[in-house]
Amino acid sequence: MFLKMLFSISIAILVTILGHYYLYSRIIFPIFGKSPFWITTFTCLWSMTFFGFIILRIVPHFLRKIFEIFMFIWMGVAFLFTLVCLLTSPINMFLKANNYNTAYLSYFVLFSGTILTIYSMYLALKKPIVIEKEIKIKNDLPKIINELKFVVLSDIHVSGLIGRKKMKYLAEVVNQLKPDIIFITGDLMDGSVNQLKKEIAPLETLYAKYGIYYITGNHEYYSGPLNWKRHFAEKFHWKVISNSSHSLKINDLVINILGIEDRHWLSYEKIPRKLDKRLHQAVHHLEQKGFQKEHSLNVLLAHQPKDSRLLVQFPFIDLQISGHTHGGQIWPLQYIVKKDQKYVKGLYQINENQQIYVNQGTGFWGPPMRLGTNCEISLLTFKQEKERS
Repeated sequence: MFLKMLFSISIAILVTILGHYYLYSRIIFPIFGKSPFWITTFTCLWSMTFFGFIILRIVPHFLRKIFEIFMFIWMGVAFLFTLVCLLTSPINMFLKANNYNTAYLSYFVLFSGTILTIYSMYLALKKPIVIEKEIKIKNDLPKIINELKFVVLSDIHVSGLIGRKKMKYLAEVVNQLKPDIIFITGDLMDGSVNQLKKEIAPLETLYAKYGIYYITGNHEYYSGPLNWKRHFAEKFHWKVISNSSHSLKINDLVINILGIEDRHWLSYEKIPRKLDKRLHQAVHHLEQKGFQKEHSLNVLLAHQPKDSRLLVQFPFIDLQISGHTHGGQIWPLQYIVKKDQKYVKGLYQINENQQIYVNQGTGFWGPPMRLGTNCEISLLTFKQEKERS
């Protein structure tokens, strides 16, 4: 375990140092030459990037907010400028091979990177958009299913950059949609209850006619999952689903909501991955209560889309709802996300009878930037492929 951690730290040091050196050599050196000022500046920026996550966990909230602004903006700026540098690297190699001055190319990179930074920050910091999606289901259900509205929130990441004011606005927008059910699929915060309870407080005003259902994401396991689950259950009166289920009956329609902990729960409980029985526990809990699975709407809440591989064992589940991916957040990261998670954003058909919907994140993580994605509030409705006769 120690050697694995040491290896990870070594790789992180190497990658971040090389990244900062690459930016310095492509942008700063051609314009300013070997400048002690810029060398010191880039050393400080590297230190902030590498040690920042440790600092965020120990400083008071007002200092955390200031530090987050500088650290995460620089992380985003560094990524976007690296992207522009890589895209223009053939031109840079041509200029160097022919002994041309590369300073003008560096100015172009500065200009292009700045424009990308401003635009991506605008996309991340603007108000979340409501994305409406009608989901067709083959299961034979009562017609009332067509009248219900389900709101999905995921990956809000309440932190120093996403705080009380944004949560107040989010609660107002969601309540105006008049949802029947709200699903919150994890990564709600980045910090402890003591750090963030005031920032997250406006979400207590969220209202859905038939309840609010919450599962953990991986970031809860960096932030004290037990305290947060207790806070949401006791203070907010949300239904916290932990490898279990909740069933409700609306007229003659039965809705079974199964929820599993994020995959980090396995490590937290020291359970080997090969003994992953999270969904088995949830299904067993449902069966113990005696609610019908046939002619019911059966929904699985699972933070990471790749947990959809568990569905093949339980064909009665109609739909999995997930988050985690942020849709890739900043292009072209969606291609890496797709390789890891398979499903990135929106609705996918898994097999003939099962589907998955992936929310691309109601907030953002890290850099306050998005490129090719949006902050999303999902509004889901259901319609049967064949109406009851």
